[in-house]
Amino acid sequence: MFSYATDNVQNHNAYPEGNSSTEVFQKLIDDGYVTDPTIFYVPLPGKVKPVAGQKLKPENVCWDVTCCVDSNASDLLPLVFLTGYKVAYAPGGAAVPIVKPWPQFGEPRTWLDWWHGAPDDTPAPGIAVFYKGNNAIFLPLDRPINRDGTIPNFVSPDFKPDGKTYRQLTPDGPLP
Repeated sequence: MFSYATDNVQNHNAYPEGNSSTEVFQKLIDDGYVTDPTIFYVPLPGKVKPVAGQKLKPENVCWDVTCCVDSNASDLLPLVFLTGYKVAYAPGGAAVPIVKPWPQFGEPRTWLDWWHGAPDDTPAPGIAVFYKGNNAIFLPLDRPINRDGTIPNFVSPDFKPDGKTYRQLTPDGPLP
């Protein structure tokens, strides 16, 4: 996304936009910034791996995108993050799960795995996020404190929106 924006000087270094994160990611594929569509997939209920050479569909995409971002936006702005949360774009804003109790990702251990003593590799709950400042992090859910699945301070308390309004694009479209 950073490369797309820096190549997009005629549009003031704007990051890719669309009506959904699926459209944004398809634009990155179509313009040659991404060659493997499986980068947009994480094992989530209801999601399936994309097929190379086919257009992305919402069921192939597991990431939300912040829309209408340009090079002047704060580096503390969450740009791409795991779907299933609603983000408050304000200093100290939280990511609140839409899926209750929170989005479960990863391949769960089957009964046969358990029976044969295979380890439980199910990831700890939380959210992966990539910020505009080109840093990525996994923010774990502190279950004893936040039983409802909310990730506090998903948006840094130091974030300054500078009067801009941002929209969250899910694989199916914008969140209200």
